[in-house]
Amino acid sequence: MSVPIVILHIGNQPYFKNTVLLNAQHNKVIVIGDDSNKDIGSIKNVEHVPIGSLGSEELETFRKHFVNYSGNNANYEFICFARVFYVKSLLERKGLDAVFHTDSDCIVLQELAPVVQEIRKTHTVAYSLEQNSNPHHMVGSIHNGLLTLEFCNKFVQLCSDIYITKTKMHLIQPKINYHRDNKVPGGICDMTLYYLLAKEKLLEVLDLNQLMTLEGVPSAFDHTVFCTSGYKGETTYALQPNTMKQIEKKDGHYFFVDLEGRRVRALSLHFQGHSKPHILRVYKSGN
Repeated sequence: MSVPIVILHIGNQPYFKNTVLLNAQHNKVIVIGDDSNKDIGSIKNVEHVPIGSLGSEELETFRKHFVNYSGNNANYEFICFARVFYVKSLLERKGLDAVFHTDSDCIVLQELAPVVQEIRKTHTVAYSLEQNSNPHHMVGSIHNGLLTLEFCNKFVQLCSDIYITKTKMHLIQPKINYHRDNKVPGGICDMTLYYLLAKEKLLEVLDLNQLMTLEGVPSAFDHTVFCTSGYKGETTYALQPNTMKQIEKKDGHYFFVDLEGRRVRALSLHFQGHSKPHILRVYKSGN
């Protein structure tokens, strides 16, 4: 049940080192990184793998055909897609059965072995699938995700079907039209394809927003610390006045509070976007 955490990151921002240090407290961490962060491999329980060593012909073919259907920077969007290609190469070259992928601003709060054991009672692949009433929202996320070679192959094939052969372009065209015609920010990104893998039943995916029971306690992974979305849908958790989730620390564990006052043990904390500066404060105080 030993599944390493994998983080892909370019750059060496202070928050990134904090994230790696905190994740390495409970699990082995593999960082797919560049020269600027190679020293991270000197941390106990951390291995650094140069991103340049994980290139592939599949990735270069996708690069030639990639079209940015998002309002965000094209290079940023491409690397988000590319990380699954890199994870696939890592799995193949190291002969790994699975990895637990996290974003570089996300902390897993406990040893993964019992969590993976619980997931594998029903599924081999698990990540976040955000429930939203807008049919064009279409968000899946591997900021926390139990990923396998099957997942990577299915994702790479979907990339090919949409961007290269265009046989499944119809799956994203309505969302492209929605953002363009209504001048709504956003568009197509890697999260759209994670959503489609589950929605089109190309892969059986366990939603990590849903509750699982660990040590008799209802538990769940974090979508983001400033988002109310969770196991009950769009409005599950209570927010504080600063728009971050209400987080409580007790006996060394962290808990979210839902809108009915129920406490849910947090298996991760995802400090996306503007919440990155709060990583150490919340981790240390649970406040």
